[in-house]
Amino acid sequence: MVAKAPAAGYKSLLPGSPKRRRHQVSLPTVALIAVVLLWAGYRYSHSQQSSIPLADSAADGGSGGSTDGGSKARQGGALSLGPIVLPAGSLHATTSARATAGLVPLDEARTLQFDLCNGFTNQRIALLSGLVLAAELNRSVVLPDFLLDGYQPDAKEWITVDKAQVEPFGIWFDQAAFVQALNEHGMTVAEGAAADPALVGIERYDSQSQPVDAIVAYMKKRTRQHIRIACPAFRLPGALIERHKELLMAASRALRPSPRYAALIEARRQRIADLTGAPLGSYTVLHLRAEKDWLALCEWWQKPEEGRDNCMNNTLTVGQPLQEHGFPPEVPVVVVTSFRDAVKDVLDAALQSIRGHKFVPVLGSELVRGKDEEALSREQRALVDYYLGLDAQRFLGNSVSTFTAFIMLERKWAHRPAGHYNGGGVPLSLFFPFYDDPSS
Repeated sequence: MVAKAPAAGYKSLLPGSPKRRRHQVSLPTVALIAVVLLWAGYRYSHSQQSSIPLADSAADGGSGGSTDGGSKARQGGALSLGPIVLPAGSLHATTSARATAGLVPLDEARTLQFDLCNGFTNQRIALLSGLVLAAELNRSVVLPDFLLDGYQPDAKEWITVDKAQVEPFGIWFDQAAFVQALNEHGMTVAEGAAADPALVGIERYDSQSQPVDAIVAYMKKRTRQHIRIACPAFRLPGALIERHKELLMAASRALRPSPRYAALIEARRQRIADLTGAPLGSYTVLHLRAEKDWLALCEWWQKPEEGRDNCMNNTLTVGQPLQEHGFPPEVPVVVVTSFRDAVKDVLDAALQSIRGHKFVPVLGSELVRGKDEEALSREQRALVDYYLGLDAQRFLGNSVSTFTAFIMLERKWAHRPAGHYNGGGVPLSLFFPFYDDPSS
């Protein structure tokens, strides 16, 4: 069922495409933007599909039996099997963390441990933020677990490892490649987490804090071999993030999906080719925000006097930005949104605009096939869609969403075309100040 538009109406949120402006940002505004970015990031992945509960045991070939090679998820310290069964020969079905090259024994390392939080994109942001802090403190990083479902019931509550099931880093990504990339940039990775690290607060800091303030606070714990902080997403000063650009670029490039997820992504790419007749890999991804809860967020976000006036711009006429960005109409446009939660007249108008400008839309929901893909958790689905967007020939999305904003940044670093259809600026630039960097 397609959702109806909010009673307040959405047309007041569609003022057109404003020119990009710069504003003096107040500290309360920074805090508000951080909350909105957290909300905007996780709402995308929550809205993809309703999450299927994780089974107590992983099915082996559909038989319902358990398998020793299955991935294990942790929740509150208890072990349970997650929804993904790793194929024989995959990274974590055959190797342990200790066997991975480049890891430092825990008793020889001074470590920084940190949690991830909320949806997939915000977990990615937290990971990169944690690497920056580890580099500043000259500590070995402990690779964090990833949350399977980071859905927040409201914008005030952060979802971390104590509130959600998690999987180890290497289940999602090629751990060996990632460790090697960090080693090449002078960063060491610990082989595991300490049992009793010293806890250090991070909640007082944000993008406008002075870099030295945060570092001095953490240096006070320099005598402790192992320290731990809460989720660092949107907590580090932008200036601190900025001076570790090369590390962040290298880490982003090295975040390669594990064989399991690489196969799922490749299957989606093949289905695009099969559905459209286009050459394999020839597609554009359009991240369209048309969900009911997104419209509600935009009503709250919209404050033109503070420069926040681009949440819904050009959504109904999105075919025009596709054309203005020079996207070739012969390349199919994969539309990624929550079709079950979309406001019908908004989605219909957007699709009509796409077709009216001679583009051929492919609905992302048409690419999901089989029980294995349907059983993916919320953040696992977001991972697949994220890399589908990274791998696309071209990408266009809504810059207020962290999902779009971070894909834009990573594609910029990779010198691949990307843009946003909603005009205005990119709120995430307060925290990752690289969007205007001509050297990227």
